[in-house]
Amino acid sequence: MRITKRLMKSNGHRISNDRRGGIEGLPLQLMIMILVATLGTAIILGWMGNIESPQSIGSVDVTSGDIVLVNGSTSDGIIEVRITDQDGEPVEGAAVVLSGLGITDGNGKTAYDNTDSNGCAIFKDLRITMDNSSVGFITVNVSASGYGENNTARVAVIA
Repeated sequence: MRITKRLMKSNGHRISNDRRGGIEGLPLQLMIMILVATLGTAIILGWMGNIESPQSIGSVDVTSGDIVLVNGSTSDGIIEVRITDQDGEPVEGAAVVLSGLGITDGNGKTAYDNTDSNGCAIFKDLRITMDNSSVGFITVNVSASGYGENNTARVAVIA
């Protein structure tokens, strides 16, 4: 009992009544937590500052001449495709593939081209085959590295 009473007295004050020790520890821990949170937030914001907004294909504009089918096949129509990004700038080097209605180039191969510096791809001497239908669609499939894909543009063909 005597030892306990002696330990509880410090400089003439009872420990249970001495609030100085409890108050000193709390602000120090709080300051350390604030410092760590501030540094963590600064690091995360620094990383996020280097992130660029992703690029995407903004529009696929298709201009086609008259596509006239004779006896359900063959066409000498021209299809011009212009690709721009979300800011309206031309996308160079985008792959453009035409599909549907058995469309091929003049050599019987897949109608395929890459866009030039103006974002344009021009298809000439296309061959189209329609089966017992008077209306069909050619789908314009576009993909560009770093921009993604887009296949929303279609060209109507009426026989």
